[in-house]
Amino acid sequence: MKTTKEKNTMNTIFSITTILSAILAVGFIEDCGGHCMGNENWTMFAVMFTSTIVFAVLSVMTMKENQ
Repeated sequence: MKTTKEKNTMNTIFSITTILSAILAVGFIEDCGGHCMGNENWTMFAVMFTSTIVFAVLSVMTMKENQ
């Protein structure tokens, strides 16, 4: 029996976007080591955190059963 490996492109895109959104969410609340206090961007953090959750759910939903 020959098995072929099919690519799941949308799952790959959703997974990469999940990781990048999480990294950007943390980057938006960075305070520059105390030098720029008060310049945190909490609105953009909330947007990136929400997109992290959404894309994580989408990547789980698009996984194939055999993976």
